Amino acid sequence: SCKIDREFQTFINYNVKLFIEPCKGVKSENKEMRNIILVILLPTLVSLYKLDQECSDLQLAFATASTEFTKCLGKNTKPVKLCVSCYKQYTNVKETYTNITLSTNCTTVLRDSDNAMVIRRLWDAYSNMWGSALCESCSGLSSNRSVEFVNRTDTVNLCFDHNKKHGSICGECKDPYEALLNLFKDLQQDGYACADLADSMNSTAQAWSVKFECGHNDVEYFPVISLSVGMLFLPILFYMGNGFLSKNCS
Repeated sequence: SCKIDREFQTFINYNVKLFIEPCKGVKSENKEMRNIILVILLPTLVSLYKLDQECSDLQLAFATASTEFTKCLGKNTKPVKLCVSCYKQYTNVKETYTNITLSTNCTTVLRDSDNAMVIRRLWDAYSNMWGSALCESCSGLSSNRSVEFVNRTDTVNLCFDHNKKHGSICGECKDPYEALLNLFKDLQQDGYACADLADSMNSTAQAWSVKFECGHNDVEYFPVISLSVGMLFLPILFYMGNGFLSKNCS
């Protein structure tokens, strides 16, 4: 593009001036030497420019992917839908970080050279959050089991709505609620109870045991609460890091 061409020309002009400035005092008959120096230096300067451009592109790609992922998290924290809704954005962050780690020229420059290690710490935060939410486990759900969980949840909520005016929720909705709870426990035992499912089940269980006072709540709240608290710190880390990345991209 024109922008890149201008940037490249500026880069070359600056470095040619830097290297050839000491030669300006040579006699006119020896000016050919300056041209020889330029011919020798030009391939090196082109390589340096390409290296600088490669690292800038990788840094910008990671910063852009991080922005999109953080936006997605903010939109899907309540109710928790991050594993399903933010899978694409998380994959993009993971790919851009992997590209940095695979770059022979840019890994040290972008990931390890500054004391803050912003890119590394941002990725660690994203990866730890994704892992604590058990989002990878949701991919192990067959469509039949995930659809069954959603359908059973809808059935219970419809039962709540239909019977709350008559005060008969605890009796009328006991069977569908217990069927949903048992399905969730099976998924949990099989390792498929990611944050999306856990938050949905917790909300239903809270309504059953606290709002309608129908019995003891049998679902563990702490994993989702812990995840929510941890996610509060992600925007802080992100905006601190993104400010650093944007400054260095410019």
